[in-house]
Amino acid sequence: MTGNSCKRRLQQLERARVRDVFARFMPEPLVDEVLSRTDGRLWLGGVRVVGTVLFADLRSFTSFSERTPPDRTLDVLNRYLGQMSDAVLDNGGTLVSYLGDGLLAVFGAPIECDDHADRALATAREMLRERLPCFNAWAAAEGYDAFRMGIGVASGALMSGNVGSERRLDYTAIGDTVNTASRIESLTKELGRPVLLAESTRALLGQAADDLEFVAEVTVRGRVEATRLWGLSPAPAAVEAAA
Repeated sequence: MTGNSCKRRLQQLERARVRDVFARFMPEPLVDEVLSRTDGRLWLGGVRVVGTVLFADLRSFTSFSERTPPDRTLDVLNRYLGQMSDAVLDNGGTLVSYLGDGLLAVFGAPIECDDHADRALATAREMLRERLPCFNAWAAAEGYDAFRMGIGVASGALMSGNVGSERRLDYTAIGDTVNTASRIESLTKELGRPVLLAESTRALLGQAADDLEFVAEVTVRGRVEATRLWGLSPAPAAVEAAA
């Protein structure tokens, strides 16, 4: 094999490797489009976009893990994250990271789309009304009590791109919108609602959402102006966030 042939082969292998990395956190149809935007090192540079961020967290999992064998704990966690990850990907979102028993997803990045708010709301609905009951049915069959979750959603400007090194590559999203979604998720327990959307998300919805109702106007930590929060209604009793 000549030097040029060897180089081309290595480039093909590297592109296949990076394609596999991208395919793990974004819908398969978007992977080729994302790769077309990368540079010669298959690096997705940082871009500023307007999108919607979703944080989801499993309630009381820390205490559950303390009384459950490690192998069973990981089994339960992987089952839960598998359900919620599928909800994100099936609705065209990007899985940014797993945060212990939670996950961070973004809609509208790295590929822009006009309906990112609608996609995030559809994901929250699916997580709460379909995926969580399915997961809890499995948990009940395994002898575990039903789990609850909290979901926080916010829209606005954010930066997205790859971080890391040549040896380890990760996709990330950062900015005030990401921080706001995280803090809204933390309010779901305090306000007794499993899903909370910021006014910024509701204002961008392109489709009618008759199942949204006003919950409260709060000052989110780190922000000066108060934020109006909306929740899905009615909140199914079996999956309401713990008060």
